[in-house]
Amino acid sequence: MKFGLCAWSFTPAHQLAGATHDPMTAPGLVALAEERDLRSVEHGAFAFERLDPDERDRLVDQLRSSGLELVLDCGWNASPEEIGADVERVLALARQVGARAVRTTISQCLEGDRSRYGRQGWKDHLDALVKPLRRAADVAEDLGIPFGIENHQDICSSELSWLLEQVGSPRCGVVMDCGNALAVGEHPAAFAERVLPHLVHVQLKDYAVHPTPSGWRLVRCALGDGVVDWPDLVARFDAGAPDVIGCIELGATTARHVRILERDWWETFDPRPWEDTLDALRVLHGASQPPGAEWRTPHERDEPPEVRAAYELAQLDASVDYLRATFA
Repeated sequence: MKFGLCAWSFTPAHQLAGATHDPMTAPGLVALAEERDLRSVEHGAFAFERLDPDERDRLVDQLRSSGLELVLDCGWNASPEEIGADVERVLALARQVGARAVRTTISQCLEGDRSRYGRQGWKDHLDALVKPLRRAADVAEDLGIPFGIENHQDICSSELSWLLEQVGSPRCGVVMDCGNALAVGEHPAAFAERVLPHLVHVQLKDYAVHPTPSGWRLVRCALGDGVVDWPDLVARFDAGAPDVIGCIELGATTARHVRILERDWWETFDPRPWEDTLDALRVLHGASQPPGAEWRTPHERDEPPEVRAAYELAQLDASVDYLRATFA
């Protein structure tokens, strides 16, 4: 697997701190990836749309000369029609800038909490996505560029597989966020096996897990410092989807509280084999930090921008070092 860098490893702290590179901009992210000899970048479409035509052309030339591949991300929408239209728009931009793929989310739910929809409402939401995504898939097929639906702490692997079957296009697949599998009560390896035939792109995210009476807080950390078994997972990707690139995506700077031990949390999920849930609970329990351990990030402690930016870069560099040492 080749490795890259996703913008959602960072925050505006770098701009506020007056850093040399601001990874919230496309040129800043590209510079960080080049300095670390990574092979791809993933950023929001907005980061390219805000560039003037000359700046965009220069950046595209830089990507080509550096051998960096590009994945473009859609916005964070809740409406099925808006989601589909956004995918179509970003696919057109992807064609212009030479991106290899587009990534979208399909709700604004986090932490496995779909209670705003209710069980039937969530099913209705998935049903309502089929036609807009089918229209987007027609565009993807015409352009020859795939798009993937991310498991953004909202959708489980069986639901993703069902949705892809309904859309019925080889250009509509999955962007797997590895750590996020745990946020819907699934083991990352089991999630990966179910979506491998549809894999478009991978986001490499790890979590330190902190127990609570309701479940666990998932806290961002450097790859290799958390719950994910990377040698096992990367071996699965290499065997089942060898052309897929994995981008380091260190994720949100606020902890995600997954209340998986509460009965109400499960109400919007269909029944699943108890072994699947047990595997996820076992890995969370085994990786749990000691009770009372600090779980807040510098951002949650309201540290100065310089401290927050340094924290993000330190996690990036530790992740790059881990990947090189493990998969060289």
